[in-house]
Amino acid sequence: MQATGRHWTLAAILAASLLSGCAVPQITGGQAGLPADDGSPGYLDRISGLKDVSENDAMRGFLMILDGEDAAEDFQHRVEALKERGIVGANWSFDADRPLTKGRLAYMAYQASNVGGGVILTLTGPSQRYCLRELQYQGIMAQGLPNTQVTGMEFVAVLTRTDTYRRTGELPAVISGQQ
Repeated sequence: MQATGRHWTLAAILAASLLSGCAVPQITGGQAGLPADDGSPGYLDRISGLKDVSENDAMRGFLMILDGEDAAEDFQHRVEALKERGIVGANWSFDADRPLTKGRLAYMAYQASNVGGGVILTLTGPSQRYCLRELQYQGIMAQGLPNTQVTGMEFVAVLTRTDTYRRTGELPAVISGQQ
């Protein structure tokens, strides 16, 4: 009888999670900060030397290209600021120390730059997979899979290309292959 009660409890928990949809997005390391004197040149220099970029560092970069500065007090505020603008997925879970993936970078760069999408993106809306494919096609990102971690140099290159496209509507001639 006790085993049956456990099965019912397990079944009830499983049913509740299925009925509620996806898991509730969480923010781990919400109080995590970054160096206060990490302005644009110092930030880019520090980031370019990293083996992989954290979600916290990546969000600082996007706030810098969107606002010219990162006024957020901590990771929690960075997440909230970018969620409000639709730059990050509303249903994502976040971790300040987790390495950024190409899929998340592509989604953020696509949302921040207003790059036009192909048929799939137009019909289904942005997803990490299709944003990555579009940005690879546009020459903003290098080839790779959505779950691959992003190096510091790669992040700086994508952030620079995203900012250039966002401001001018064009990719620099060197990037687009035109001379």
